[in-house]
Amino acid sequence: MRLCSCGFANADDAVACTACGATLGAGAPTLFLEDLRSGTVVAVTPPGGVLGRAGDFEPDLFSPRVSGVHAVAVVSAEGRWTIEHVGRNESSVERAGVWSVLRTGAPQPLFGGETLKLADMVFRVRVEEAASRGVPCESGTPCPASCPTAPATNAEGAEGGEQGATWSVRCPVCGTEHEVAGPDERVAACTFCSDPFDRQQIARVAARPIARP
Repeated sequence: MRLCSCGFANADDAVACTACGATLGAGAPTLFLEDLRSGTVVAVTPPGGVLGRAGDFEPDLFSPRVSGVHAVAVVSAEGRWTIEHVGRNESSVERAGVWSVLRTGAPQPLFGGETLKLADMVFRVRVEEAASRGVPCESGTPCPASCPTAPATNAEGAEGGEQGATWSVRCPVCGTEHEVAGPDERVAACTFCSDPFDRQQIARVAARPIARP
């Protein structure tokens, strides 16, 4: 289905909303949700739809604790994304270190840069205009150049650690990047968050190459 910002569910091939007549997804940015534990990116294309194990975007990537219909993300005609919780287990969003619980009937804006939690899954939120998107993800869905599945395009960068590449370990909870000297380096703890999962797991996270700007 193609969900309009007015709430009406249109057919998959609809280009305009049957209820209000608004153009569906014309020129709107794409919402990217990056799973902080696996690095997998879910691309939520305009006009949006259902997130969850029975949703419209990569349903097989969501954990068993995420409801079949867990949340609804919709972009307005002005290109502004909102998300509304409709599932069983809790959803919440973090901005500037403050977490807010998402509630049914109260859509919240997503501007990019937030951290989104759906049940036991934590995502980094990005909002990207079509012109700024990079190469396709492994699934074939366009993703931003900063997506971890996109190869480095910097001429000095190298996936194998050649001169010019910077190595980084990403916290699996909050997504904070920790620069390290090389591919065999690890970090013992995240300097930003203090989640128990972080303390137990971050030392096992492998470093990855990131191209210098």
